[in-house]
Amino acid sequence: MNKLIQRLLVFFVGIPVVLGFVCFDVFSHLPFNVLLVVVSAIAANELCFIFASGGETLPKPLVVSLCAAIPAFTYFGLVIPHWYLNLCLVVFIVAVFIIFAFEIFSAKTFEKSNARIARSVCTLFYAGLLPSYITCISLMVHSTEHLITFLVMVFISDSAAWLFGMLFGKNNRGKIAASPNKSIAGFVGAYLGCILVAFISSYLVFSDVFDVPYKVLRVLVLAITVCTASIVGDLAESVFKRGANVKDSGKIILGRGGILDSVDSVFMAAPFYYYLVTFLFSTFAL
Repeated sequence: MNKLIQRLLVFFVGIPVVLGFVCFDVFSHLPFNVLLVVVSAIAANELCFIFASGGETLPKPLVVSLCAAIPAFTYFGLVIPHWYLNLCLVVFIVAVFIIFAFEIFSAKTFEKSNARIARSVCTLFYAGLLPSYITCISLMVHSTEHLITFLVMVFISDSAAWLFGMLFGKNNRGKIAASPNKSIAGFVGAYLGCILVAFISSYLVFSDVFDVPYKVLRVLVLAITVCTASIVGDLAESVFKRGANVKDSGKIILGRGGILDSVDSVFMAAPFYYYLVTFLFSTFAL
């Protein structure tokens, strides 16, 4: 199947399915958070595969389970008002502690311990802690509006980057060694797409949620920061793959590769959206 058709199918089918989970708001977005835990586990499994291609890692079942536990336990922070963010960080710290303890008490020699611990902690951070901030967003006031705004910002940013790169990026590629196919035109498209969605959401669709003074400046800061974080998340995964000489993290999604290839930008942008919305728009937890 043509790669363009595959990508369009993902865009017009996959994104509405995800947003459908978001709109099905029962028990503080329980179905969406279950989906997020599954995605976190799959992403962790793929990242373990990437890292294992470049050297030894700690046992995959241990690392994947700990990654999935971080957003899972973060969700249960809803029972204590204002505590889910604390729980998110506490579970991450406990997971890192378990990684250290496992290496300390299971390793017979320690020449490769530093690499094993570093790869495992990086996996916990990237596929465990970062997605748990999506759970944090799902537990905020106006959570549905914020989840839709955040996800569409990142999805459109990614799609606009691909479209602008395809149309205008022929002569301005190769500037970023981590991903030579990325173009300057693509980056411009990403920022334009993200800013457009942010303004549509804050002024037309969910204007009451973003009703603050100096809104133009605040929305610009939010959009530019989220877009920058999503680009870095995408490029970081490219670095992981190039470091291990791996082309795709998996083959689950048509035209894109693995789950991690599709959620890398979303994961990295989530904490920035959460903190900026909380600070700039005075949107606090229940």
